[in-house]
Amino acid sequence: MTPAPLDRAKFDNPFWLGQALVDAHLISKEQFTSARALWLKRNLEGSFSVVLEELGLGNPESLARLIAQQHGLPEVTLNADAVQFAAAKLLSPEVARRRCILPFTLIGRILHVAVAEPFDYAPQQARQDFPEHEVRFFVAARRDILAHIERAWQPDAVPTSATDLFDRMLREAVAERASDLHFEPRDHALDLRRRIDGRLIHHGFIDGPMRDYVIQAAKIAGRMDISEKRLPQDGQGSLQVGARHYNLRFSCIPAVNGESLVVRIIDENAGLRSFEDIGLFPADIARVEELLRLPDGLIYVTGPTGAGKTTLLYSMLGQLPDINELKIITLEEPVELRNPRFFLQVPVDERIGRTFGELLRHFLRHDPDVIMVGETRDKATAEITLRASLTGHLCFSTVHTTSALATIERLTELGLDPLMLGSALKGLIAQRLVRRPCPQCRRIHPQNAFFLARFAAVLAQEKIGPAEAGFFAASFEPDCAFCKGRGYHGRIAIIEVFPMQGLEAKIAQGVAISSLLSELRERGCRTLFEDGVRKAARGLTTMEEVFGAIAETKIEMRG
Repeated sequence: MTPAPLDRAKFDNPFWLGQALVDAHLISKEQFTSARALWLKRNLEGSFSVVLEELGLGNPESLARLIAQQHGLPEVTLNADAVQFAAAKLLSPEVARRRCILPFTLIGRILHVAVAEPFDYAPQQARQDFPEHEVRFFVAARRDILAHIERAWQPDAVPTSATDLFDRMLREAVAERASDLHFEPRDHALDLRRRIDGRLIHHGFIDGPMRDYVIQAAKIAGRMDISEKRLPQDGQGSLQVGARHYNLRFSCIPAVNGESLVVRIIDENAGLRSFEDIGLFPADIARVEELLRLPDGLIYVTGPTGAGKTTLLYSMLGQLPDINELKIITLEEPVELRNPRFFLQVPVDERIGRTFGELLRHFLRHDPDVIMVGETRDKATAEITLRASLTGHLCFSTVHTTSALATIERLTELGLDPLMLGSALKGLIAQRLVRRPCPQCRRIHPQNAFFLARFAAVLAQEKIGPAEAGFFAASFEPDCAFCKGRGYHGRIAIIEVFPMQGLEAKIAQGVAISSLLSELRERGCRTLFEDGVRKAARGLTTMEEVFGAIAETKIEMRG
């Protein structure tokens, strides 16, 4: 798509994007004024968006969305599946970096080009750069364009050292959207696996002397003691891929046949995800937004490790009304998603006595409006969080339980007074992550007719008619370029959102969970299982994924 004729008077103002953020109520007038003063003080050239992003006044995705809307161009999310490196190499890396543009897809003569600032890259220049192609423009986040320029032009030479090999494996894992990289010792080799969409996938073996050298290189990267091979160690490191910065967390443990090492890969610059992107349907979004409007109270997000609790919590914090006027403090171990624009983030370090409970006591002296406690582990943390919620603070936390309502039993087991808990508890949310079937090669499920009949009541309740319902299965096509034969691509949340207002007396009396669940379902709330069926019926996941995600939970399966 070629950019439409622009109102040059508007875009001649270098601060138009800041004003657009103010008009959209995403930043305050005072923040805009301060950012503009900083830009002028530095005597900067180029886009004001660079300063806005640097100050955390707009995440790259939201800025790209606004720029696309203002210029009448489509927005594109660049990832390893969307970028053809052959297309990217139609332009030299030096020119691509200077102009912040990326040719990313070539179909016949049609070339798709991602730009960060359409006003700075005219169609006339595009015709000079790509005289043999018909150019169509898209807007993408600046950091993603720069990151993919680096990936397209990274050397293809075979690594000559363990350090180079380890670095290459990290970068390949990032390109494959892996969240973890596993080095597992066998008798004579290392088994290299990547966790993608929650599943471990074998990638290859490293044998010979390189086996020990790679572990040593990884320990050096994680700033661990390479001479210590008898005790577990933790470490931290970082990786820069273009404009994206990744935080690396290392864990090394001794096994009978060598050292096992895992690297967690965290995109520190990941923006806050919208509720729609996470997978919430409109009714659940409305319930969550109602909870966020409360002035005080206690809200828990529950689920096992890896269920996406932290991502959901940050998305909820980012959607708080009048967020620019709130003091929000988070307490985490570790701080995974950095967002200094909105939150004061404090890491826990129990080795030096900086525990959840101790830090919470000091939090209250910093006049917070909202407090997020990464995890409620013990009675002390639970009690302080409860007291804070009863004294005018909106408090969020997580706990490991199998369902939302099981949180009540867990908190009372920790020693909380049911009467006080009933007064403070405003909302319980449980979540699981399930994989999406590959949109390119998925197929209608062989048991589609059975599922349609088995879950007819749920589908009718959700007003999903037979014409729009369809249960899909993963095909695992080995030649599918999109999912690479894995059958799935990406994940979505299944969720249950239970507002607890009006149930204070029943909680205080210790009424059975089944009774609470019956009343919540009468109010229109859906369980994890019901939400999973809804999403499977719309082709967003498969029933195998739903059953696997909540197999340990019995109460959601009833009915």
